[in-house]
Amino acid sequence: MVTCAVFLRLSCLLKLAMLMLVITVYTYLIEVAFHVLFIREHQNGQIQRSQYLRRKGISMLLMAMFVVVVLYNSRKLETTARLDFLWRLQARQEVEDMKDLREHNECLLYNILPAHVARHFLERDRNDEDLYSQSYEKVGVMFASIPGFTDYYEQKEMINQDVECLRLLNEIIADFDELLDEPYFHDIEKIKTVGSCYMAASGLSPDKKEREDEWAHLCELVLFALAMQEILKEINKRTYNNFRLRVGIAHGPVVAGVIGATKPQYDIWGMTVNLASRMDSTGVSGCIQVPESTSHILADHGFVLELRGDIYVKGVSERQGGVRTYFVNSREQRSSHAEKTTTRRLTLGRNTLAAVVFGLVQARKRETLREANGVFHLMEMT
Repeated sequence: MVTCAVFLRLSCLLKLAMLMLVITVYTYLIEVAFHVLFIREHQNGQIQRSQYLRRKGISMLLMAMFVVVVLYNSRKLETTARLDFLWRLQARQEVEDMKDLREHNECLLYNILPAHVARHFLERDRNDEDLYSQSYEKVGVMFASIPGFTDYYEQKEMINQDVECLRLLNEIIADFDELLDEPYFHDIEKIKTVGSCYMAASGLSPDKKEREDEWAHLCELVLFALAMQEILKEINKRTYNNFRLRVGIAHGPVVAGVIGATKPQYDIWGMTVNLASRMDSTGVSGCIQVPESTSHILADHGFVLELRGDIYVKGVSERQGGVRTYFVNSREQRSSHAEKTTTRRLTLGRNTLAAVVFGLVQARKRETLREANGVFHLMEMT
């Protein structure tokens, strides 16, 4: 059995050579053996020469048929083995392509949806078509818009520079997105952009570890807004524009979910979202506006706020009257309360942290550009 198995694995030409060798030896032995038998039997008168020749011809014919059959079977086996190898190779390549495609799809899904939502869809049963929804009680919501950008686009469109305007908007949004890659802002999730309005939220991860400070993510959201202002100022210097970011932030309960089948969209709903949107739309360019309830949390965490007053907020003022709002001061603007040494020190630290994060992002971009151009510079320690 082993010899037969080894023989079947040999190549067709090698089998032919072995068969010819065996036939040659066999023919020689049979010819000699028959010759001796012919002489003996002829002397006894039991066999004629014609019968010997007939047997000899039949023997040669049978050996030739045996060689043809073995070679044909060998050729079929060799062809089947080659096809099997090619099919295995093709199947292995298809499996690798499927793995690459799955990884690519997972990467796209993680870019479209938050990480915990993407894992939910990847790990659930394929037959499960239930909608994804999750309620949260303590979430910070931010709307940041660029007032006047629409007018700027219309002016550029009149002189056929609308594409340049879109490039500028893409650069602004892309720089905002880069901030989210910083470890300090890991609790912040981008929700969507509508035109020049950027929407983000914090505290949306259901599997996050319990913290001693349950509103730390809200402070991160404010610092994220401050860093966005720094980025926009830097872009203004390069593009000779004067855009200013208008930000509205609120906190409270929301409902998060995914809508859409072929083009899923992660979004959040609730009065907190509406209030944050109104904080943006009724705000002032270059300022971060928050309602009174949010201002108390930020004040407890060392932020300096300036009272704006009561304003009309659609959807809220009809039931509760005017909404008292506050401005979170940036580094350039200080309220009278900032004269206190301790509070001022906290405020400077908070605002400086946003500037440091912005500086890290800029330094990383510069190093990336240097490596792309094949130029490496040693950073001078100051």
